[in-house]
Amino acid sequence: MKSSSFAKIDAMVGEGKVVMSADDSAIVAAVQDALKAGRSVTFYLSRKQADAFKSWYWSPQRIKDRGMEPVSREERKRITSKLGIKDIGPAYSNRIDCECGAQYGAFEFIEQGIGEHGRETVDAVLALENTYVLRVNPATRTVCSVCRTVVLVSHEYDMTGRYGCSRSEPPVLM
Repeated sequence: MKSSSFAKIDAMVGEGKVVMSADDSAIVAAVQDALKAGRSVTFYLSRKQADAFKSWYWSPQRIKDRGMEPVSREERKRITSKLGIKDIGPAYSNRIDCECGAQYGAFEFIEQGIGEHGRETVDAVLALENTYVLRVNPATRTVCSVCRTVVLVSHEYDMTGRYGCSRSEPPVLM
């Protein structure tokens, strides 16, 4: 490992973050443990680790129960034209109905992400080539873009194989 890599690790640890290195099965087990315990954790996984986790997590029954569906080409075009985000490519998301009648899906999720973290952060995550960002039981609330109320159903997604969300059974609402 290059000394610059150690400097980056040292800086992250200095910020209170943890860096963990282990074989793939240990990493996937850590993700599964966090999920089962209901902890809110963000993991930065290799593609291989992410694929192993997703093949375990996204069972056909869970996909059905959570209402996961491909993000339509029309919604992807809307994300590009209205939010200025390059085409996210193949992605999956559930759609949530708000009490006001509006829906929350991939477009609203990315719009909320830009509002909370900035376009540069969203672009940076979607540009990752070797890393899959997995949010387990994220504490971020789903906020309706129309009436601005917190939606009490959890949003889940898998964006372009670079960014995803998983939640405990039943979904943990923060």
